[in-house]
Amino acid sequence: MLAAIVLAVIAIGCVHSQTELTLPPLPYDYKAYEPVLSEKIMRLHHDKHFFTYMNKTNAALKAMFVDTKMDGKLKEIAKLPIEDILTQLQVLPDQYHLALRHNGGGYLNHRFFFSILKAPTATVAENKPTGDLLAAIEKSFGTFEKFHELFSAASVNLFGSGWVWLYVDARTNQLVLNFTANQDHPIMFDKNNYVVMGIDLWEHSYYPVYENRRAEYVDNFWRIVDWNVVGKIFTERPIKRSDL
Repeated sequence: MLAAIVLAVIAIGCVHSQTELTLPPLPYDYKAYEPVLSEKIMRLHHDKHFFTYMNKTNAALKAMFVDTKMDGKLKEIAKLPIEDILTQLQVLPDQYHLALRHNGGGYLNHRFFFSILKAPTATVAENKPTGDLLAAIEKSFGTFEKFHELFSAASVNLFGSGWVWLYVDARTNQLVLNFTANQDHPIMFDKNNYVVMGIDLWEHSYYPVYENRRAEYVDNFWRIVDWNVVGKIFTERPIKRSDL
């Protein structure tokens, strides 16, 4: 009986508290990505940059939770998962809109990015998708090689800082390739867009290893994409498989 009461109290507390983001660990050891990405850059990128986005997002959510504006709506939004919060930026006051667009977007983007990486293969050629994901890529782009070419070109030529994404477009239910600036995420433009792959093109993600050689970073990125994870993300997306 006592255990049940304790669990009920915990559950009630969770329902009434604001979202508090945590820092997921890397799926591999920091050194596992070498020589594509060094231990130093992985510690800097994951433990410093990702950590900072998390802290600033949590600070914004904490402020929203106690903010009495909008008849309590801010408090309710602050309880939502970060993915849902980022689809409602347009209703937030500027101070929260900007803080969450930059930092909440940074948190979500980095959480996703680190989840799809693995230890590098010896060559790019031996690391390719299979199954339903490969079939969908071929349907949208003709061949995997053509998709590889287009994704790499978009990544190398992206001006400034941002991301290049492969995602299921909400309007067409087809895989598309597109980019966002800064820390924007495709769900900010349509809540039903569903990302399956992305590359971080902020200089903090590659400059300590590659300096200004972004093309070399993009070339090597293909060696560390975990296609098993990406394929699982694709097949488990919350839309009908027959849509693609």
